[in-house]
Amino acid sequence: MRPKTFTKRELARRLHERFGFSERSMYRLVEVLLEEIKTALERGEEVKIVHFGSFRVHYRKPRRGVNPRTGEPMIIPGAKTVLFRAAPTLKASLHAQE
Repeated sequence: MRPKTFTKRELARRLHERFGFSERSMYRLVEVLLEEIKTALERGEEVKIVHFGSFRVHYRKPRRGVNPRTGEPMIIPGAKTVLFRAAPTLKASLHAQE
């Protein structure tokens, strides 16, 4: 069975329940927070959130591959991707729930 997806809207709803601000305000807060994280990553900065984890941009080098339709060799271009590394406290919390 597939686990339920936790969305921005669900996060905003839970913040609304916890702090009492309007759900619309909490949704906007979540959007601004995510936009700031995105902007920092675009500037090449690492984003660290204590007891949660860190995000950083990683460059994947170009590599050889095979076109699945034609079987011809090809070069897959390099690309930037975002890596997330969980903090030890988050990992410990997840392992404790097993």
